[in-house]
Amino acid sequence: MREESAAADAMPKEAESGDRRQRLVEIRCGFAEMAQREAEAAAARVTEARRLYEDQSAALAKAQAEVDPGVAQKAKEKARSSFRAAVASARSRGQVETAAVAWLADINRINAESRAEMVRIERGHAAVRDLQAQIARLSDTAEANAAIAAAATEACRAARAALTALAAAQAAQSDGAWTPEVAELAAEAARAAEARTPPAAPTPPAATPPAPVVSSAAPGTPPGYTVAEDRSSPDSLIIDLSAPHPQVIIRLVRRDGKTLNALVDHLAGGDPAARSGWQMNLSDFVDSIVAAAIDDACYEFARGNPFWDQFSAAECREIARGLAALGFRYDGFEGFVDGRVPAQRDLALALGQVGLLPVKVRHWPSAEEAAQLFRGVAVSADRLVAVRAPALTLGELVRLLGRRAEPLADLWNEWPRCRPLLFSTGL
Repeated sequence: MREESAAADAMPKEAESGDRRQRLVEIRCGFAEMAQREAEAAAARVTEARRLYEDQSAALAKAQAEVDPGVAQKAKEKARSSFRAAVASARSRGQVETAAVAWLADINRINAESRAEMVRIERGHAAVRDLQAQIARLSDTAEANAAIAAAATEACRAARAALTALAAAQAAQSDGAWTPEVAELAAEAARAAEARTPPAAPTPPAATPPAPVVSSAAPGTPPGYTVAEDRSSPDSLIIDLSAPHPQVIIRLVRRDGKTLNALVDHLAGGDPAARSGWQMNLSDFVDSIVAAAIDDACYEFARGNPFWDQFSAAECREIARGLAALGFRYDGFEGFVDGRVPAQRDLALALGQVGLLPVKVRHWPSAEEAAQLFRGVAVSADRLVAVRAPALTLGELVRLLGRRAEPLADLWNEWPRCRPLLFSTGL
């Protein structure tokens, strides 16, 4: 009897709060439904933008096909012939001047019509370019929303499974079959149900670099560079955030213009065309990493904001992911994409995804404060690339960047030459 009492006492307090866990399941599953709807809406926006792009491209192609430079030239020749005929039949100076005025008016009219056609075609080209950029932006949003929706759905499924396991454990207790093993099962299920966020990707251990080697140890390393690598294997290169002197890749993703220029100078030499290509490729590479960090809500939240200060750093990032899933995405410039600002209800839904109860929030931002939620927030692109692509291999980077890796084909062709330089610790 004493053993049964001890086993019953081993039941965690979480097993006695079924209503609260049920509410947590409802919040997580409700958020998953919202995230799924937003993901479907984002996919629909991509489909609509592509349809508009196809329509605009077809209209532009038709307009270009209808433009015939020979038509304008023939019209001008006809106007000139008419002028000559009028001059030949003129009986006074006034008639000649009238014919000249008519001829010039015809020429001006023909030129105006040609200019109008060119303006219409140029506007068509601009519309096509805008739609291309819009499709790329909407596609990135749709991919991010789909990933968040999948994670939210998995969190909902796990919470429901944990609640079911706890219910079974409680039923076993009521039937008198409660044992320490069942108590441990209930404890594990309770911990799973209460888990607010999935485990973060482990940060790679800081590499302890051996003695720096000269440039001859790594092909393509310029004189004056020191590289944290093992002489025996060029594949041992790894990003080290704890290095006293930040590596080139870290300075690049932190938008250090001097480092970018120095790297371009070394790679391009004195070739202006090659320099322009490297400048564009490396800038696009950095932009893609920063965009991936934004998609992953890899942010650093400065203290001093009364809303964010109520949560831990991990909770802040999860709330930001929840807002992104609802369509309120950080634009990287202390604002929201397309000016969409979340209301209190949207913030409450994002909090629910983290497992936080909105009733416990002491400070809700006003409309003006909500528009400034991301003021002072920094994108930790350096930490993202160190965790997700520590060796900067092509496989790691393609997995990290996703579809953003496709436009960087020229850079990937030169990657064996470029990669060792990114681990350099000094210029």
